[in-house]
Amino acid sequence: MPYLTFSEAVKRLEESGKVVAVDEEISAEVEAPLVIRELASSTGKAVLLRRIKDKDCALVSGVYYRKHPQLLGLGNLEEIKQRYLSWLFMFDSPPLEQVDKLSAMASIAWLSDHFPKVVSVSPGEFEVVQGYDLDVTRFPALKHSTEEDALYIVNPVVLLRLSRLKSFVAVSLPVGVLDERTLFLVVPPRSRASHVLSEAASSRDKVVAAILVGASPSLQLAAGMEWVSSLDFLLLSGLLAGSRVPVARLVDDTPLPLGADVALIGEVEPGDSRPGGRILLEDSYLAQEAPQPVVRLRRMILRRNFTFYTSIIDREASDVVELSRWRDYLLLAYVRRLYPFVRDLRVLPDDAFRTIAISVEHAEIKELLKLGMFLLSLGVNPRLDTVIFVDRDVDVNSPSEILRATLRNVDPDKDVISLPPKAGSRDLETESYDAIINATSSRSKAAVKVGDEASSRLRELIRRLTP
Repeated sequence: MPYLTFSEAVKRLEESGKVVAVDEEISAEVEAPLVIRELASSTGKAVLLRRIKDKDCALVSGVYYRKHPQLLGLGNLEEIKQRYLSWLFMFDSPPLEQVDKLSAMASIAWLSDHFPKVVSVSPGEFEVVQGYDLDVTRFPALKHSTEEDALYIVNPVVLLRLSRLKSFVAVSLPVGVLDERTLFLVVPPRSRASHVLSEAASSRDKVVAAILVGASPSLQLAAGMEWVSSLDFLLLSGLLAGSRVPVARLVDDTPLPLGADVALIGEVEPGDSRPGGRILLEDSYLAQEAPQPVVRLRRMILRRNFTFYTSIIDREASDVVELSRWRDYLLLAYVRRLYPFVRDLRVLPDDAFRTIAISVEHAEIKELLKLGMFLLSLGVNPRLDTVIFVDRDVDVNSPSEILRATLRNVDPDKDVISLPPKAGSRDLETESYDAIINATSSRSKAAVKVGDEASSRLRELIRRLTP
């Protein structure tokens, strides 16, 4: 199916009557997130704010919330899943028979149809801004609370690479605005971005950063799939979209996927960071983040007549949460191939994506522990620190049902396993422990005494899941 740019996807929404426009002037600080949340929740439509106070462009949000992926050029979720699984099937086992070799050749040919393609860009399609003309404060980044200490761009696609290398990692994380030419990245300690920045600090190498604001839907979906580390990001995006991703190469050889309305390109010098600031998370708590790397902008690439995009932060009515549902659907298909007793799973936005709830058929405690440790090591979400297993009849999308199962079935001395951070892990700096909680009603639970740490983790989980 054809590759859709972000502006083409928004146009599709408009033609389908899925955009509600607001002509009144709205402030980007606190007011805009409230307006977007109310309108998106009540209508299920994307929200276009045409006039943002003291800003130079319009703002659109809610592009993914309560939308079907086929409307955005990706096909339905089942089609996306089949394309994703087709790649997994290719590497299940080595082909031995001649017929298997022919099948593998056909699969490789199919895969090659999704490789990125280098294209030329029309000079009149984009505007390049650099030097003293750079000013990101003119963009409508959002502040969700008066207690936040910066305005944030939520849900951009961030490409990071060491300056000496050509390969890059892609993630989706909030980006804060410091001044006209300076941004900062909100990087959780366990994210792939954190690993790149740590390697840069140890080698004294700078990091090239490209922040795509309003990326194409396939790039947006792929950027949050950090557990797919063995597949090139652009190829993964092509597989999810069912088409090849067009790429332009910049003068410094940075590959820039096309389709974004705004590309902010800069550098992170080793050790250049600001003290951790406050940002509102999906659980409605203000998080005091770790020191945040600073991006010094070098240039901006803007599509002509662009509309600025950002998600809001909310436990339900946000693009971040909707995209997480799509990713969980793909993650479930992957996990069930390895652990067939898994019925459903959800990384809970109500807990700011710190907890994954998994409903299971009857399984031995050893199998649950094995699966729990697998998920914690997989990189499902950079904030994930808790795995909770529940019975198959518990709705993993309902925090209240998960909480009832926890209160009914969990004995902290037997059913909570607390895992201390490994030596050398950045989690040692934050004293972050992982936990695996067995909240099933199984009679074969192992009687393992785990002590006060497990009890405190259980109390913390209950607090986090209680509205």
